[in-house]
Amino acid sequence: MRHVDPNSTKSHIRHGIKTGLASVLAYVAADFFHFPFAYWAALSAVIVMQMSVADSIRMCWYRFSGTAVGAVIAAVAILLCPDSQPMILLMLFLSIAFCAYMTRYNARYRMAAITTAIVFLASVGEPDRLVFGMERVLEIALGVTCAFLVSVTLWPQRASTALTLRLQRQFSTLAGVYGELIDAFLHRQSMMTPDQLDRLEAEVAEDRNLFQGVLHHERLLYRDDTQALGLKLNTLETCLPHMRAMFNSLNDAQDQGYDILMEAELRALTEAIQRSLTAIGQGDPLDEEPLAEALNAAHVRLSELRDLGVTKRFSLQMLMKFFSFYHSQRFMARVLLRHAEQRKAAPAIQTKA
Repeated sequence: MRHVDPNSTKSHIRHGIKTGLASVLAYVAADFFHFPFAYWAALSAVIVMQMSVADSIRMCWYRFSGTAVGAVIAAVAILLCPDSQPMILLMLFLSIAFCAYMTRYNARYRMAAITTAIVFLASVGEPDRLVFGMERVLEIALGVTCAFLVSVTLWPQRASTALTLRLQRQFSTLAGVYGELIDAFLHRQSMMTPDQLDRLEAEVAEDRNLFQGVLHHERLLYRDDTQALGLKLNTLETCLPHMRAMFNSLNDAQDQGYDILMEAELRALTEAIQRSLTAIGQGDPLDEEPLAEALNAAHVRLSELRDLGVTKRFSLQMLMKFFSFYHSQRFMARVLLRHAEQRKAAPAIQTKA
């Protein structure tokens, strides 16, 4: 299946068409069932329709469950309330205040408060207030149902697809930033601004929320390889603190820059890490052998230099800076090797498009 970028113009055009269609479908359905206020159904469809299937399911459940709770509260208020203006105002205050307080425990009570107000006030003056109010609830439920059906059947935009594309781009970006960071370190520790890393950290926080949507909502309808997605996200989240530590070591300007004696080994390790990051982002199998060999070669070279006593001519500050940077690089390599091991141990589940 060809994926569409969720931020593209095409994706937003599709979303507009789907939202318009959901509102029309809800209005026609409400009219078919002879509901007198069919616009409530259309309005509900517009409210819950979201770009992704996961967000639509979340909003549908939020509105539907909140509406159900609000309907019960409104029904109790109608049954207990005499048909007098002071009692109507008092019961309205008590029911809405109760819903507002209950948001402390569950956010759906915000929607319950809205439904309570609609059902309770719209029924004032009607001969059968309870039946009239429940018809408004059915209109809302019909609109939610129509939005759900359109969202999952017409051009379903999956949060898992969006997350896969985001992770691919972010792993590629991380590989590029990592290469620039190593170049700066080997070029006598030229300082770098961590702007790109700051943006990546913010995006990965959004990825975690998107992944929760896949787990809690989309997985109810689709058979996705959520284990592979979660492993990618965990690997990215684990790499970022090591990158941050490398930036901090690089920008520690307490001493003058110096040449790195094991530049060749560090560049080989960098290339292996960059290839691994790119492969993980694209979903390709990770070739562990070159990465493990580069990691071992760097370790062997450092041991040789220490045995020769070469490191003794460097100040303690310089050594601390180097080892801080180098160990963060090694940790990143180990994170990627662990990713490969975990991926092999968990065979991919075929995604049902």
